Amino acid sequence: MTSAARLFIPSVADTASVRIIDVTDPNDVDYWTEALGVSETELRLAVAAVGSSVQDVRDHLGK
Repeated sequence: MTSAARLFIPSVADTASVRIIDVTDPNDVDYWTEALGVSETELRLAVAAVGSSVQDVRDHLGK
């Protein structure tokens, strides 16, 4: 396998630093709506638009 054909598989250390918003967890939804100052609908729409990464959601919402 050539180096160009190798897949990047993040290590646990790489993935541990990526925080996500779990919209299936009511406690997570409550926390992030409060932390970001948005409604549940706004939070869910943002996650649907950009994914569950906290930083991506913050950027999308301008927070």
